[in-house]
Amino acid sequence: MYVNRFRRIQCGPTLRRRIVIPQCGPTLRRRMSCPLPSLTLFCNICQLSFISRSIPTRGATSLPLPQRYIFTVLLFAVLLTLSPSRLLPTLTISASAQDWPQIMGPDRSGQATGQAELSASWPQAPNIAWQADIGSGYAGPAVVGEQVLALHRLGQQELLESFDLSTGKSHWRAAWPASYRSSIDPDNGPRCVPTVAPSTATSDSPTVICYGAAGDLAAVDLDSGKLRWHRKLRSEYRADDGYFGAGSAPLVVGQRVIVCLGGKQAGIVAVDLSSGKTLWTSSDYDASYSAPVAVDPQTALVVTRLNTVLIDLDTGNVLSEIRFGSRGPTVNAAVPIPIGSGRFLLTASYGVGMTIVSTNHRKLEEIVSGSQLLSSQYNTPVLTAKRIIGIDGREDVGLAALRCIELDSQKVLWTKVDYGTAHLIAIGSQVLTLAIPGRVALIDATADDYRELAHTQLPDGTYRAPPALSSGKFIVRDNHSANKSKLLCVELAR
Repeated sequence: MYVNRFRRIQCGPTLRRRIVIPQCGPTLRRRMSCPLPSLTLFCNICQLSFISRSIPTRGATSLPLPQRYIFTVLLFAVLLTLSPSRLLPTLTISASAQDWPQIMGPDRSGQATGQAELSASWPQAPNIAWQADIGSGYAGPAVVGEQVLALHRLGQQELLESFDLSTGKSHWRAAWPASYRSSIDPDNGPRCVPTVAPSTATSDSPTVICYGAAGDLAAVDLDSGKLRWHRKLRSEYRADDGYFGAGSAPLVVGQRVIVCLGGKQAGIVAVDLSSGKTLWTSSDYDASYSAPVAVDPQTALVVTRLNTVLIDLDTGNVLSEIRFGSRGPTVNAAVPIPIGSGRFLLTASYGVGMTIVSTNHRKLEEIVSGSQLLSSQYNTPVLTAKRIIGIDGREDVGLAALRCIELDSQKVLWTKVDYGTAHLIAIGSQVLTLAIPGRVALIDATADDYRELAHTQLPDGTYRAPPALSSGKFIVRDNHSANKSKLLCVELAR
């Protein structure tokens, strides 16, 4: 597993959690060797930065500084050893095990890595800690530290808004003009979950990357809410709106922001994280609604409208590609998930089905192609207990099924028919599901048939946006009308 290289651990309010990094001034930040000699090699490999002097953060657990470091490093080592994500080669973007900093979680695999499994004892009615009214859009929330980030639209503005994870109180808003007009769907966007990148050499605060429905790309300072830069990327490169506007959540790897854009001679674009300036453009492929994923620090896998490409992140060169998609009124929307040994699973509906590709040796090789075992219209499956659990079917045709497939043999272990489309999050040997009508269920991924451990029903609404999970707090978005939606924080027992 590759670990994202942090120059420093941000010690402001954005990363306060049960494990609290002590606060210090910028002049005191510098690299510090691991406090235990036996762990020095591990720290060097992970390239974690520590802080040289402790000033206790308000509300922090009063542990001595060395114990905090020891606990953090040991926890990280245990996660690498015991978590199912040890097989996953994608880059982790978060510095906290409880964060949900982008679509599908820390490494875009749907794995709640480092989070405790949930208790099966749920109250009959959901425990809703808070609710917050926001504007239109299907963009799911992101969570970093004590901040919940929601991208939405009010009138003629797209906004990124920060809410307190515990109370739901709004901290700040960043706004820029909105120009997208819906055609097929009455919702005016935005569609993409914000992507949070760690602090850099030029900024002490992490950066939130937002991609609006009209293809506007914006960077916002996480601590202050200040708009750092903004570009009308789709207009610049003459990209089409597609069926539902822009909907591919950008990927951040190091200083590069990767966008599946669909522009003329700019199907994929990389811009600089700090300045927003274009680094390179690549291909002329139309955009999809699937989010790119990092294979390693130098390469990324990008699902476009009709093709899947392996791309060099330094140059933008397409290293390899396969056909994946179907012409006509169709979409590619599920995110590729890593399944170990350099392999990724792709899925789409409309007769496309499931494909497994190898990315080894910087080349795409189809191991399984066009299998109809799993055909998901837009929900991304998850891997847990050596099993693929995912939605098979479409939202607009009949009722989709929930299916469990053994990874090695590709044998269907069980199918729950008429389940409906649902978002999935893997937590150890459990899978948390959120169906569009608001039914939340916890299932046992290791059982030989569909086994539900707990369930609850959220208030009437439409829960199409991808959810987020952080420390037992389930953050969901209810799109109850075309121009209004609501964030809900649901406490799930741990």
